[in-house]
Amino acid sequence: MTTLTVDTTRERLLGELEAGHSYAFLTLAEAHLGTHSDDHYVRLMAVREYLKLALVAPARELMGEGLATTDWSSDLQAIRRAVEGLKSDALAWSTDDECFQSNLDALTQRGVDVEPIQSAWAARSDSFQRWRDNLGNTQLRVRDANGRWRWFPTLGDQVKTAESQPLPNGCRSSMPGPFLFEGLGQGTYFHRVYQATLDTFLGYSCALYVVEPDPAALAMTLHLHDWGELLANDRIYWFVGPQWNQQFRRTLGDDLDLAFPVQSLQPSGRAIPGVIGVVENAIKERQRAVDQSMAELDNRYADRDMSYWSQRFESALSGRGDPLRILAGVSTHTTFLQYSMRDAKRAFETLGHTCVVLTEKTPHHVIGALTYHNAMRDFDPDLFFNIDHLRPEFGAVVPENLPILTWDQDQLPTVFTTENMSKIGRLDFVTGWSKNKCVQAGVDPAQCLYSGVPTSPEQFSGPPLTDEERERYACDVSYVSHASQTPEAFHDQERRMYDDQQYRSLLDSLYELTVAELKKHGVLWGGMSSAILDSASQRCGLVVQEKNLRDRLLGWYLWRLADRIFRHEALNWVADWARRRGRTLRIYGRGWDEHPTLSAFAAGPADNGRELLCVYRASKINLQLMPAGFAHQRSLDGLAAGGFFLSRLTSSDRRGATLSKLARRIDELNISTTRALLDHSDDMVQGLLSAYIGEWRHTINPDSSEFINIVRFTAETAQPADVFPRFSEILFDSAESFARTADRFLNDHAARNTLTTEMREVVIKNYTYQPTMRRFLTAMLSYFQGSTT
Repeated sequence: MTTLTVDTTRERLLGELEAGHSYAFLTLAEAHLGTHSDDHYVRLMAVREYLKLALVAPARELMGEGLATTDWSSDLQAIRRAVEGLKSDALAWSTDDECFQSNLDALTQRGVDVEPIQSAWAARSDSFQRWRDNLGNTQLRVRDANGRWRWFPTLGDQVKTAESQPLPNGCRSSMPGPFLFEGLGQGTYFHRVYQATLDTFLGYSCALYVVEPDPAALAMTLHLHDWGELLANDRIYWFVGPQWNQQFRRTLGDDLDLAFPVQSLQPSGRAIPGVIGVVENAIKERQRAVDQSMAELDNRYADRDMSYWSQRFESALSGRGDPLRILAGVSTHTTFLQYSMRDAKRAFETLGHTCVVLTEKTPHHVIGALTYHNAMRDFDPDLFFNIDHLRPEFGAVVPENLPILTWDQDQLPTVFTTENMSKIGRLDFVTGWSKNKCVQAGVDPAQCLYSGVPTSPEQFSGPPLTDEERERYACDVSYVSHASQTPEAFHDQERRMYDDQQYRSLLDSLYELTVAELKKHGVLWGGMSSAILDSASQRCGLVVQEKNLRDRLLGWYLWRLADRIFRHEALNWVADWARRRGRTLRIYGRGWDEHPTLSAFAAGPADNGRELLCVYRASKINLQLMPAGFAHQRSLDGLAAGGFFLSRLTSSDRRGATLSKLARRIDELNISTTRALLDHSDDMVQGLLSAYIGEWRHTINPDSSEFINIVRFTAETAQPADVFPRFSEILFDSAESFARTADRFLNDHAARNTLTTEMREVVIKNYTYQPTMRRFLTAMLSYFQGSTT
């Protein structure tokens, strides 16, 4: 560590003076003069700089500090007298009494006791001063215990400082924090962090904890800002006055769903003794409670083995025993997963079972392990049901012998990692899109079921639209999605995550190659993503060896990039057509009002339920733009509501009938490996393979079971082309084919109605929650029974 000597300190402060950095010079000069009061030159320069800033009182104090009048020359005495004659009033706090009272009212409505704040300010307001310098910056001073005035937190441009100071760690992530503030200083940085953590992910806003032992210091800050909206937000927790320690400890201990702060911030420039200790102790106490509770639950379920669950599910599903008790958890910070859980719960209950769903109390809470444990003790569930998450994520939540049913709707790359899938328990069951991934990771195929996402006719079969609703939502074409981020913006966002220029170059190459491939093929599928990654790696001379990184590039970056290109390209086709034809297009969802080419068509978010029903019914044409294909919850909901759809053609839609035939032929010929499938002499097999994979045959690894599994597992669900009448009539694959198809159906009301009715009947029969949940539970029973024989 370097120790600054008097000479180096003086040299440094004079350097700041020469550079014109008044604030920095004065800050150093104040400390220097505290120990070297006879340095008249530095003192005089400090007086000059204070006067340049129109801070007369501090200048006057320097002229009078530490020196007798006789120590000054006649010229300096004249300067001193001149300074003493200057007007130097601080700004009156009373000018902001209305703002202060308004802030106190907001805190009172939150249930905060503001009397200590009011009392402290009434008793000590004369210990705080406020100035406005010549640069327009607010400067605050506080009288310390020795009666000396100190700048608070420092002399300077506090707004600029707050804006240039880095945001807390992880603040730009989707679910940051929570964060702890040890004092607020002037409040500017606190307000910046508040804004940066507001609605960071689908309504989530992290908790902010404020500890301020000195109520008068908080009162001073509340004079500076009109914070009515901020103070009314219940995600901010206030611990003010000498009892802050007990209050803070009680809050962290009592609220089982309140996350602990991950970082402490000190805008006031000082650490508050004991704050970190309170947090550390709370974490230790919570962990002890969780461990003890988990042990108790593991003991309760210890004797419930595979044989037990086989009998329990058989008796419940046959009706001979008690219905299943199903405990579920879902986050409110999702687009429609919470609605999917609502519909799944209703389906379970319609089937006769009991279902309890846990979710967050507020946008800043996260369901805690003890909340789950308490529910399990009271409810004694037979099944833990969740969407998109696997057992490793519930390590301290779900007893080892309690079955978990995971419904994968999104194939999240951060969830379906090799490590997570390797830890899927023997009593777990996975449904949805990830069967092939799980099997490749070593999971028993009998533990997985390939399944899409159904719809809820109960939710989308409301009464006819009113005239007012029809007039409000009527349009020629509509689209509903929150996927408003452009491909370019997504690429830039991902690029910023990598500091290494090589990886940035790799992403740039991936972007270029993906755009080129999608121009030829429309979507990525099969081995295309791996081939693109290999080509980009060769181009950049960079081999991606780390499996998690490779999985992220394939399962997240390329998937999301291709998804955005697919959607936005089609929407621009539709927008160009609407402008040419004078047709109305409405795009519902968040963020479209900021889109560079589609903002003119932005219609804002549409609430799930009646409003979405109105959108689907009042739009002459609804759009389905999913690279995964037509049969997705958006289109199924819309068809259940009675809406008419056009859909951009995908490879899965085109190959649906081929897939079913190929899967049947594989079973007929008892083909068991990918190599045997690719090399088989059967003409029908080879013809179907050519139709199914085309030019991408060379990307298939013959020594991996991945491809043959994809064929088999995907064929477990009905393909749209197999079940929807005249399905090909609603598909388009270019700007020209969209224009032809849209013009045709807009001019033929009867054809639209007929096809809508036919397709809705298919949805009600094949794609609703009740048969889907029955299928899930029946498949679990079959797995349990097969594992006990």
